Amino acid sequence: MKSWKFKVLAPIVLISVLVLAKFILFDFPISSGKRVGNLVKISKKGKIIKTWEGTIDEGSGDKLTHYFSVKDNAVAQELYDYEGKLVILYYEEYLVGWPEDTTYNVVAWAPKEGSIESNSTDENVKEKVSQSILSKTLFCTMLGTIYKDQELYKAVKKHLEENNLYLFKQIDKCND
Repeated sequence: MKSWKFKVLAPIVLISVLVLAKFILFDFPISSGKRVGNLVKISKKGKIIKTWEGTIDEGSGDKLTHYFSVKDNAVAQELYDYEGKLVILYYEEYLVGWPEDTTYNVVAWAPKEGSIESNSTDENVKEKVSQSILSKTLFCTMLGTIYKDQELYKAVKKHLEENNLYLFKQIDKCND
């Protein structure tokens, strides 16, 4: 009688454990989130099972390079067409990533506002940012030097309000 129950129950228990393990390891996300960076690479690779694998650069340095996989072909193709630009990747992390190279699966993405076109270089971007910071610093410094003379300061503010609304609005940003 024992052998009959064992022969019937053992395969049922084994199949149940395998299905549960597959669900926990491959289908149940342990975390989800988003990453923002420059989409450096996305490619379809593999000898037998082809998977989409990609890389984003979240800044400078080795620690800020993030590798990811994409299971959905439509999402992967959209990212492929957007290579070299700033993106926001929404991902789910799994315990096991097989057959993908990573445990991070991108489920959706969006272009990053103010995205830098791929034909601009990092030097151009750094130069524009530097010029913006320098311009604000010089403007705020100039305002600071005339602040002691309240009559002159009020006259400059009034002149800017009448003739250059953009610079007038920048005055409040100097106090940030």
